[in-house]
Amino acid sequence: MKLTTIQQFPKIDLHRHLDGDVTAEDIFFLAKRDGIPLPVGAAKELKKYFKQLHRRGLVELFKKGFGLVTQVMQTEKNLSYIAFREVEHLSKDGIIYAELRFAPQFHTGQNLSYQSIIRAVSKGLKQGEKKFKIKTKIIVCINRESEPEIGIKIAQAAIACANDGVVALDLVCDEANYPPERHLPAFQTTFNSPIKRTAHAGEFGNQPYKNIKTAIFKLKADRLGHCIPISQHKDLLAAAVKKKIGLELCPLSNMVCGFINSPNELKINDLVARGALVSINTDDPKMFNFTLSDTLAEVLKNSASPLDDLTKFQLNAIASSFLSNKEKNELKRLFIKKLKLFNQKNPLK
Repeated sequence: MKLTTIQQFPKIDLHRHLDGDVTAEDIFFLAKRDGIPLPVGAAKELKKYFKQLHRRGLVELFKKGFGLVTQVMQTEKNLSYIAFREVEHLSKDGIIYAELRFAPQFHTGQNLSYQSIIRAVSKGLKQGEKKFKIKTKIIVCINRESEPEIGIKIAQAAIACANDGVVALDLVCDEANYPPERHLPAFQTTFNSPIKRTAHAGEFGNQPYKNIKTAIFKLKADRLGHCIPISQHKDLLAAAVKKKIGLELCPLSNMVCGFINSPNELKINDLVARGALVSINTDDPKMFNFTLSDTLAEVLKNSASPLDDLTKFQLNAIASSFLSNKEKNELKRLFIKKLKLFNQKNPLK
């Protein structure tokens, strides 16, 4: 299936970091407006700077690259602006629904409260939804390196902002050195709340099996982020299928980061055949310089039934989304409506 065709297809992205989808142009614009120093003097040079960081390795990219992005995301005004622009990015790639995640503790440079940070993002998303007719929700992340007490406060802020579009809590960053147990108290805070749970587990590090198992059975995750080796562990996969835990796969991100060489290593067809709720997602589109359509094109390269697979991924995404049942039904109806329009414009030969 051609990339241009996939771009027209109605899509859903459940694993997408807000600070991983900021353009060099927006970073430069906000930095210049706010008097924030940058290592280069033009937006074009900033793009080259990010490419140079990428070539130096993930440590440099994450430390300096994301550092530059979060540097311009320290005020309510800028957070709302970035969130609004994010919805515009979604619209350009044919995405009809997305759950966008970010870690509030990276945006406290101006002493904003976690709730103020979340609500500023929510404001921008709502403005974007109104203009671009796209639905979004928020996933609030805990940075693993944070102290457990900070994690609890972030979980409490997420719960307090449930009416501002927050649907879930996530656990992100250095999985190799900070196991999920560190923030078990924060996740326990959400057990009797409307907030759902996901966690980056099995993306990298030397104990992926243990981390996925902990996420499923202790954190009570409703979805798993990345979970690269889950196909190799029948017990974990069986638990995920039984509990209807969504698998947020990010194949192109995993390839760019060097964790896999091909989507084939994820055994996606096998996972789907076993009944797993597999969705295909981006992770950090602008930081890694690709779109959801690019990711799906990579996954579908050797598909015998690309349209069927593409449709299945979206239906799985709807089923494992953190929307209410009513909202899921509404999204499914919208997807089917747009799918019919897609089929009319792209009749099967």
